Amino acid sequence: MVEKKSVNSSVDTAATQCSLNLAAGHSVLAAGEKSTLCLKIGVTGSEMESETKRPRLNVALVIDRSGSMCGSKIEQAKHAASYAVNQLRGDDIVSVVIYDDEVEVLVPATKVTDKRDILSKIASIESGGCTALYAGTEKGAEEVKKFFEKGQVNRVILLSDGLANVGPSSPEELEKLGRKLGGEGVCVTTLGLGEGYDEDLMQKLAQASDGNHFFVTSEEKLVEVFDEEFKTATKVVASEVVCEVTCAKGVRPIRVLNRDAKIRGQKVSFSWNQIYSGHQRYVLLEVEVSAGKDGEKLSLAEVKLTYANMVTHRAETVSGSVEVAYSASEEAVKASENEEVMKDYAEQTVAKAREEAIRMRDAGNIVGAQYMLYGAVDDVKMYCPAMAEDLVEEAKEVKDDSKWNTSRKKMRARANKIRTQQKGDSVR
Repeated sequence: MVEKKSVNSSVDTAATQCSLNLAAGHSVLAAGEKSTLCLKIGVTGSEMESETKRPRLNVALVIDRSGSMCGSKIEQAKHAASYAVNQLRGDDIVSVVIYDDEVEVLVPATKVTDKRDILSKIASIESGGCTALYAGTEKGAEEVKKFFEKGQVNRVILLSDGLANVGPSSPEELEKLGRKLGGEGVCVTTLGLGEGYDEDLMQKLAQASDGNHFFVTSEEKLVEVFDEEFKTATKVVASEVVCEVTCAKGVRPIRVLNRDAKIRGQKVSFSWNQIYSGHQRYVLLEVEVSAGKDGEKLSLAEVKLTYANMVTHRAETVSGSVEVAYSASEEAVKASENEEVMKDYAEQTVAKAREEAIRMRDAGNIVGAQYMLYGAVDDVKMYCPAMAEDLVEEAKEVKDDSKWNTSRKKMRARANKIRTQQKGDSVR
């Protein structure tokens, strides 16, 4: 076990593969009154020294070959899958699962030593039938588990252009499967192709397993998305990441904004399956802070991070704390605002607004959905003007039936990207 410790720090604390970045929305609170404060707990992966030191990949490509995938869709899917295989090293492991109303393991999990044979089997894929999406995902995970190791990247990449209509098919059932696989160390990345797929189902499956979700607007974008996903997979520097936050006396944890977490008394815990090189993932924790006197300081929380180093395969720990001061000066409180934390808070507010607007629109409340999106513009325009522009456009498209299907998918993908800090553009 490698451990690096920091005391009373609101700056980065570095370990071999991860740094812990702690900050409060304000470092100075108004004296004499209770305050509600946002704490940002960020984890950043170190820069990877070289490509040769990347972890081994164990990837299942799960491809929808149902009838709706006929023509250019299945051809581009085959092209993208072949491209992905060509990016793999000889010691990586790949499997290919195809599904319509039945599931077939086209390439059982194997080391990538005979690319010609794998590519030949991919080229033979033909479309036809219905969509057994749940069973396809489950079978892909079974192939990954054949060679599962903690020191490698274990991932299912699922492509579909339609609705799950064979076997379990609700978003809740797929979310449950994703949570199960994520708990076993297998991430599921979902690629929704075109305007016919179920974005609720695909987004929940990915998010529950700690995978990525993409809305791929056309089959011509598939190679681009596969390339992005594989570049991300090769840059995993830490896995089995667990964070424990212990709030100080006088600090009450209220809620975690953007991730499933457990709050028990003064302790808060959450986890990630993986952290990428040069990329930050974070959680925002709202706390209630008791009143203090002018000039006093208060340690808000102690944070402990443990993870598996994907290079050395050793467990590492890094810890730190964050504190605030009290002041009777309104100017001092205002000047202490941490713009980065408040920007992240505004973005998470937008993600929640998008999800609520979708719920309202689905219930027939178009005016309410527009109001929700326009209201979020004020929350974010100071920090993210481009995001504010997207919200205005989405609010207009809420009432346009001809645009709603596409806009809904974009909103789901954008909200998921913010909540999970997904790398790259989630809409292609």
